[in-house]
Amino acid sequence: EETTFTNNAAEIAEAGTYPEAALALTEQSSMVRKIAVFLPVTDEQLQDETQVRGYIDNRLGFMIRQRLDSQIIAGNGTPPNLRGILNVAGIQTQAKGADPTPDAIYKAMTKIRVTGQSEPNLIVMHPNDWMDIRLLRTADGLYIWGNPSDAGPERIWGMTVSQAQAMTENTAIVADTSFMELATRRGLDLQVSNSHSTFFVEGKQAIRADIRVAFVVYRPVAVCTVTGI
Repeated sequence: EETTFTNNAAEIAEAGTYPEAALALTEQSSMVRKIAVFLPVTDEQLQDETQVRGYIDNRLGFMIRQRLDSQIIAGNGTPPNLRGILNVAGIQTQAKGADPTPDAIYKAMTKIRVTGQSEPNLIVMHPNDWMDIRLLRTADGLYIWGNPSDAGPERIWGMTVSQAQAMTENTAIVADTSFMELATRRGLDLQVSNSHSTFFVEGKQAIRADIRVAFVVYRPVAVCTVTGI
């Protein structure tokens, strides 16, 4: 984790002494965690419906990814949880206060640029909070984010807005994602067995899915939450 950034770059005369910069990296640990789920299925279901296995595989994969989204955003870091963005120590915050929500988001972007020395490229919001912005209107009733007959841009200040149900309502994340990494130790793995419990004598099979990942934020000040939106 980058904990010190001192830029002393400057102009020098011929044969002058180069100014010394400083970077300090603090060793941190981000444990690899497993997210898993399984579904019981009867032998008859697998035999009688040709597409059921593909359907189950797709849905189990979706369950894993949905839970992973939640962990990346709000995981508390207590084993076996990942530590999500909202619980990373050192991230910045910007209270909405009396500001319109777009103004508060721009102030968060400015904090990332000035204090974080980074360039924000993503905003994460709960769908209910994005709805409030999408429905903003002028005093004479015109929709600011576009006519209801159009899809409308999912952007604020030129940045993409990602809607996530796992996001805490009334809070938004503004971030430079180049300082984040989802390290995948093992991608989505699907296996099937009838050895679970009494499944063998009951004619059942267990289809399981899991993934092993670690989530890392290398520069916490490159992230800013906007509260009270």
